Parts: sequence; C-alpha cells; structure tokens
Amino acid sequence: MATAPPMETAGFPGFPQPPSYEETMINPHPQYPQGPVPPPYGYSKVPQHPYPPPASSPPVTSPMVSVQTIYVQPGAVFRDQPVQALCPACSQLVVTRMEYDTGTMTWLSCLALSFFGCVYGCCLIPFCVDSLKDVNHYCPNCNKLMGVYRRL
Repeated sequence: MATAPPMETAGFPGFPQPPSYEETMINPHPQYPQGPVPPPYGYSKVPQHPYPPPASSPPVTSPMVSVQTIYVQPGAVFRDQPVQALCPACSQLVVTRMEYDTGTMTWLSCLALSFFGCVYGCCLIPFCVDSLKDVNHYCPNCNKLMGVYRRL
C-alpha cells in the first residue's frame, strides 16, 4: 500500500515555526516574540513614504445619507376585466374586485328600446345585462374604490 510523502517541517528561513496542535490547545493565544518584522519576501527593504504623516486632525466623518425607494407603476387602465394594481389605501398589490352599476349606456339602451316599441317591459332588459353597465373596481383587502370604467 502506498503512503503519502513526508511533510516538510523546515519552514521558511527567518520565520519561527508555528506551534503544534498540543501547544495551541494548551495556550490558545500564543505570544510571539517581539522584534523587528522581516521584510516581505523578495524585498530588500520596506519602502519609505516621501511625505511625513499629516498632523493630528479631527476624524473626517461622512454625512448620513438616507435612501428613499420610490416604486413607479404605469397607470392602471380599468376596463371590464379585473386588473392587477397597487392599492393606494393599503399599499398591497391586488387583483381588483368588480361591481357593476347602472350608467349612461344602460339608460340610453333602455330609451332606445322604448322607441322601437319595447314599452311593455322589454326596455328594462339593459338593466340585467352587465356588458351595458359601468364597472367599479374595488380593492379586495380594504374595500376602497380604486377605479371606475364608464361605458359612455
């Protein structure tokens, strides 16, 4: 059976060996010896800054910036079908609930049928047909009127 190659334990020259597992468990925060920090690998000396550090000045703080998110939805077109829209009262995205109401088209249809001889009750048929009535769109959550579709 093959075995793994032996681990190198020599380390890098100039750097101390890391502690073993047992030493780490006995002393979880080892104190490394204080001394000069060796230069990074490949550099002969630490670069010097050409300018002296600035004099002590008060810390610079940036002003608080508040961000307000605005959602812009295109104008909902209320027709004779339910519409998905944002309710201005409860701020919920809902599909509207529709209710039919008699409007100008209903009354004009009734008047037109009465002129054509449907005086004996047939002129009242437009009041039973939803496709001749106006449509009110309501929010199903808060029952607020969101829009109206008028046939005429």
